[in-house]
Amino acid sequence: MRVGDTSVLEGATPRSDEAFQRLLLQFSAAAAQGIDTPSLIDLFCRATREFFQVDGTYFWRRVSSGEMVGMEAHGLGAESFRGKRLKASHSAVAIEAVRLRKTVYVNRLDAARYPMAAEFHARSLMAAPLVVSSEVIGAAVFLHASDGDFFSEDLAAKATILAGQLGSLLEASRLSHVSREEHRRAEILAEVAQAIHSVPAASAVVEAVADRLRVLLRTRLVCILLREGAAFALRAVSAESAQLADAARARHDRKGLHFAADLAMRAVAAGEPISVAIDPSSHALGDLVPAGMLIAAPFRTSLTQGLVSAVAGFGAVAIANAELYATAREQAHELHQLLDISSELGTIGHLDEFMQQFVLRASDFLGFSRAFIALLEDGVFQLRWGADNGVTDPMDHEFPEGTARRALINKEVFWTDDPKKVPDANLEMIAKLKVRQILALPLLGSDGQVLGMFGVLDRLDRQGISQEDIRRAQALAAQAAVVLEVTRNLDLSEQHRRRAESLMGLALALKLVAPLWWSGRIQSWKRWCCGPPPANPSPRSRSCGVSAKPWESLCPSIRTRSFPPRQPILSGGT
Repeated sequence: MRVGDTSVLEGATPRSDEAFQRLLLQFSAAAAQGIDTPSLIDLFCRATREFFQVDGTYFWRRVSSGEMVGMEAHGLGAESFRGKRLKASHSAVAIEAVRLRKTVYVNRLDAARYPMAAEFHARSLMAAPLVVSSEVIGAAVFLHASDGDFFSEDLAAKATILAGQLGSLLEASRLSHVSREEHRRAEILAEVAQAIHSVPAASAVVEAVADRLRVLLRTRLVCILLREGAAFALRAVSAESAQLADAARARHDRKGLHFAADLAMRAVAAGEPISVAIDPSSHALGDLVPAGMLIAAPFRTSLTQGLVSAVAGFGAVAIANAELYATAREQAHELHQLLDISSELGTIGHLDEFMQQFVLRASDFLGFSRAFIALLEDGVFQLRWGADNGVTDPMDHEFPEGTARRALINKEVFWTDDPKKVPDANLEMIAKLKVRQILALPLLGSDGQVLGMFGVLDRLDRQGISQEDIRRAQALAAQAAVVLEVTRNLDLSEQHRRRAESLMGLALALKLVAPLWWSGRIQSWKRWCCGPPPANPSPRSRSCGVSAKPWESLCPSIRTRSFPPRQPILSGGT
């Protein structure tokens, strides 16, 4: 027998004990078959109306301590009953039953005292509260429109039993639904954890979280926005169709999803999920999604409540880990590139060749279209080596005067994404060279002196210059500075060597000239002291006519008389 197809009164007197027992069994069988809550309440209203032979049966669901909402009805005024609201302050039999926590019936009903009952032309009314675990979850109301003395204690007792059974079945159904939902959510959380664990890339993690959230919420569209500075950027879209996802991305590109970014900002500021009701006519997704609730949950690594928050928390941790992994991988790749560049350049011995190859590799490594190196000569940066889109470009002109040059002279990094907006910029040079961006760094020696500058122009991906670009450029500039300083030191060493060789040659020349000079000078002194030698000197006396005596002893005046001034060695004097 299918639920609801057979009347409970078949083969029995209406309101008899046998019919009552069969009615209870029918409700239990329906619940055992897994009937959903709305269908179970509808069955209760129809079956009890037939059992009590009343004009209408109504079910109120308690939504708060002060309000109940009409959920289901069968019989008189059923259509107008659904959705009605009943405040705790209103005068109604259902309110009295909920307050007293017992079945209440009123015969010969006073229309002035019970205005809502009067709307349904009630002559007598009975209400039974549904109590589950000492908490009232609703009330069942039975109405008779013609008999003013219809309800009795016997009917009230049966209504109490029926309401109690319905409350138990509804609670069992709720718990079963909660159990299934928790199981489904646990499976989704496990899938999220597995998905984000097996995917190291941050973009793939965000896509996986978006997909699982859409399944979890049973919604048509999920967007994930990540904060970039002071704004939010769309990073992932999950939709029930590829067309819907493309349409959402297109709306975002046309700045049509500002409301979503504003809501994300509010959720992050609040530190918890927030939801707002949306009207398709008032937002950019009007023809894409129907009216409903828009939920924004911040990604936080701290403990949060709720499944959406849990998934968002998983996503936050996974994205953070993926970004750390990506950063570590990029830095390792960067280190290998730097080692390759150093190894390649280390085999080049000529400065010009080294610098040309350096600017080529530097522009490729940093992701810029052009690179150059200039030397500081007499306070002016002279551009010497350059590369333009993978081709060497020898240079020989000055770096223009202005803010950039002053910053470099002061040992500061200079960069801009719009050179035209820099004060006192050389607009003619900028237009001639078609410069969109510039990053320039000073090349510093070990003593802190500026040796030159290293610069790059125009990122290939047309993105803005970042701090990461500056850090990587500084690593390369340090290598170029070392090479320039080593070259300068080698040049100074070569100059010192040549000067030492010149001095050594001069010393050798002096050693050969000095004996001849002294021999001629002594002969002059002898003539000056003793006069001319005799015409025929004896063998024994060749100095001053005295034999066997040195000429110095016979010319004592040589010790007291002054000598003529000394002539320059290389002047040709004797």
